[in-house]
Amino acid sequence: MKTSFAVLYALVIIIPTALLAYFGLLAVRSEKSIVERNMMQKYEAMAGLVEGEFNKALSEAQKDLLDNPKYVEHMIIEQSAIFKEDVAILDMNGKSLSDERGSGPVFVKQVKGFPYQIAVYERYPVVLSKINERRQNLSLYIGIIYISAFMILSGAFVTLWALSRQWNLAHMKNEFVSHLAHDLRRPLTSIRMFSEMLKTGRVADDGKRAEYYGIISNESEKLTLLANNILDFSRIEMGRKNYRIKKEDIARIVNETVDRFRSYMVDVPRQVSVDIEEGLPPVNADESAISQVVMNLLTNAAKYSSQDSIISVKVARTDRSVAVSVVDHGIGVPKGELKRIFRKYYRVEQDKVSSTEGSGLGLTLVKYIAEAHGGQIRAESEEGKGSRFTLILPV
Repeated sequence: MKTSFAVLYALVIIIPTALLAYFGLLAVRSEKSIVERNMMQKYEAMAGLVEGEFNKALSEAQKDLLDNPKYVEHMIIEQSAIFKEDVAILDMNGKSLSDERGSGPVFVKQVKGFPYQIAVYERYPVVLSKINERRQNLSLYIGIIYISAFMILSGAFVTLWALSRQWNLAHMKNEFVSHLAHDLRRPLTSIRMFSEMLKTGRVADDGKRAEYYGIISNESEKLTLLANNILDFSRIEMGRKNYRIKKEDIARIVNETVDRFRSYMVDVPRQVSVDIEEGLPPVNADESAISQVVMNLLTNAAKYSSQDSIISVKVARTDRSVAVSVVDHGIGVPKGELKRIFRKYYRVEQDKVSSTEGSGLGLTLVKYIAEAHGGQIRAESEEGKGSRFTLILPV
């Protein structure tokens, strides 16, 4: 669909515009060339006629007179008189042998075998002025055609580029819906299955009942996190997301979020090491938003690293801010993809990523929340070795 539309777009807009510009330029240049050629042909004909009459007079003159330069000079001046003020005879230095002219010649022809030049002048300067004006107008028309063609083609390419972006966005939205449906189906299936078992009394063992209640609670937590991400993203898109920022203890927020993450991952336990610098200053933050950022980074780290690897969380003070880093030792992000991972719906083109649950909104929300707090999110990664995401919050 995308390729066929691009071909149709080229056939309907780009190619006709290019052809129109080409033939328009060809027509304008042809007119300019015709005007200049006709004028030049006129001047050449006048000079040729004077030279022809001069040669004819030479052939009829007595041979002994031809040795007299003054006689020959008089003869060629006499022949040029047929055009009165339009033609003059010049010597080899360009000096007129008759009367001086105010303006320069428009055409000069060397007389074969003689040290003279036939100079053609335009009797009516207004004609030259009109010709020059015409040339300028034609040059202006050429410029307008060039600019118009450039603007039309540029607009066509920009439109095609914009449509291409919309196609890509629509494709990513379709993938998002597909992944979202999968992400919803799995926990809902678990909740329904275990709740039915508990409801019908098929589980007699107290330990099993407690385990199943734990699974239901855990799956509900996953649904809550997914729903919060989607709702927050929707509010951000509509410009309705507001944060209640106040002085908060970042160490407490990180510790509580890590504990919640451990409960969240109860079915697939993960090792998380936490290193928090003592005496950290309070930060200006919305507690739930920052907790959401840390949770998203932790779940990302868990998704794209092996179960036996350790996820590291470090909180430390920098110059005028506090940095919260989440490090994993997973598949990493290819260098060329690192700048794109914060785009909405974007997922890295890797087999491991494609087969992993995810909406493609987590890192988008992380970036938005960080910037809404006057901070930033930094990403460092090496394919096959892992990634480090660092949230910078001002104090």
